[in-house]
Amino acid sequence: MTAEDFLMGLRLNALGIIGSVLVAATCAFLGVYVVLKRVVFVGVSLAQISSAGIALAFLVGPWLASVAHRTIHGAPPFSAIGICFEWLAVRPVVVSLVVTFGAVLLFARPPTGRALPREASIGIGYVLASALSLLFILKSAKGMEDVRELLDGSVVALGAADLWALGAVFAAVAAVHALFYKQFLFVSFDAEMAASRGYAVARWEMLFFVTLGATIAVAIQKAGLLSVFAMMLLPAATGLVACRRMAGVFIVAVASAVVSAAVGFALALLWDLPVSPPTIGTSAALLAGAYLVRAGR
Repeated sequence: MTAEDFLMGLRLNALGIIGSVLVAATCAFLGVYVVLKRVVFVGVSLAQISSAGIALAFLVGPWLASVAHRTIHGAPPFSAIGICFEWLAVRPVVVSLVVTFGAVLLFARPPTGRALPREASIGIGYVLASALSLLFILKSAKGMEDVRELLDGSVVALGAADLWALGAVFAAVAAVHALFYKQFLFVSFDAEMAASRGYAVARWEMLFFVTLGATIAVAIQKAGLLSVFAMMLLPAATGLVACRRMAGVFIVAVASAVVSAAVGFALALLWDLPVSPPTIGTSAALLAGAYLVRAGR
């Protein structure tokens, strides 16, 4: 590939690059809380559950479209049902959101009074979601092509409408965290102390998991399972290794995620690769660099 071809590829994929950067930055910011709360496996499980929701949407999409075709021109209320089914058939992210929020309601419950520890519930959710994802994909019309799409996403095919949708969801998440930064941080660092100071810890936990679930469900459809989880873990680890103050941790995490997304996308174009491997590799290299810098201090 010549330099001219490479620059042309960057221009043609500008929306995909912007989308990758948005996903990476948002996941990295939330990832700092995930690491602080020591609920990394929650991120893995929610990502897998969200993937299962998308796989379910792939499976039932043709059936929804068929029902919509038969009912959309009928008399009310069947015409309204047809319109709803037609809308759902082409929006797998809606099914994914519903499934993910169901898991959020389960995972965000306080551990006291549970018949099972939270870790057991998370593990069960992950195993079931993994099995169901494979089953739904194998039974869907597209089959193994969906496996690749779930793992690597379709960010290279991101359109303007998709980018606006991503931006709207991530802006809402950012607004919530900007408004309640102090509360989220206090509850993440020391939930018991926050409770003794009068904070409704269960409510703040629920709100955090709702923003986390919404981000994962929306991001995973475009960026893929591997990239979403990697951007939630590696940049956060880089920030925590590189900085001692929390403001610096968030800044470094988001900055390293943005760099990883941009460089990874460029390398994917240059070497004709899926986007996930070079993005994850770049993020891992930045984490290794942060360790080296810290060791040299």
